[in-house]
Amino acid sequence: MKNLIKKIGQNKFQFFFFVGILAVLVVALIVSASLNGKRGIVDDNPPTVTPPVDDQPVDTKPEEVLKLPFTDDLDYQIVRKFYDKNASKEDQAKALIKYGNTYRTSSGTSYAKKDDTSFDVKAALSGKIIEIKESPLYGNYVVIEHNDKLKTCYYGLSEVSVTVGTQINQGDKIGTSGNTDIDKEAGNHVYFQVLKDGKYVNPENLIGKKLSEI
Repeated sequence: MKNLIKKIGQNKFQFFFFVGILAVLVVALIVSASLNGKRGIVDDNPPTVTPPVDDQPVDTKPEEVLKLPFTDDLDYQIVRKFYDKNASKEDQAKALIKYGNTYRTSSGTSYAKKDDTSFDVKAALSGKIIEIKESPLYGNYVVIEHNDKLKTCYYGLSEVSVTVGTQINQGDKIGTSGNTDIDKEAGNHVYFQVLKDGKYVNPENLIGKKLSEI
């Protein structure tokens, strides 16, 4: 070995070549040791991976719109209008209820079949039955509460099919149309009212509107 080194020392080219190879080997050993060290590190407390939380269920049920208080295929007519001071003279005249020798303004709309026969009266919106009574002038009636601001009323029922406190769905039967003593001219009908914040509003202007828009 000493002789090899001595010979290399005597030849400058061989000397630098030999030193270069040694340097490469040393660097290779250092890099290898560094990589092996990194591979050997084990994290005793790896980060916790939280699984994605499923999205909360979304209510995709479409918002209800106010419907007429009977089936869509009913061949109906309006026999009594809602009284509106801004309406035409003709509509105002149709909104006057003659009772004895007096006239009263209508705070709802009366619907009847064109053949003047009875029909099923349906809930115009889903809600809760809060009142069922019998009126000497308006016959049996049902009041449904839909939220803290909106109520619908159904007067002139010959039969009532629901009870107070019942949750009812839109389109469910609540009774059968009939006659009222106060408006005999209307024949067999249902007298339909809508109250918003305790005030009567014209049902005809609200049919087809979403609950949130009323």
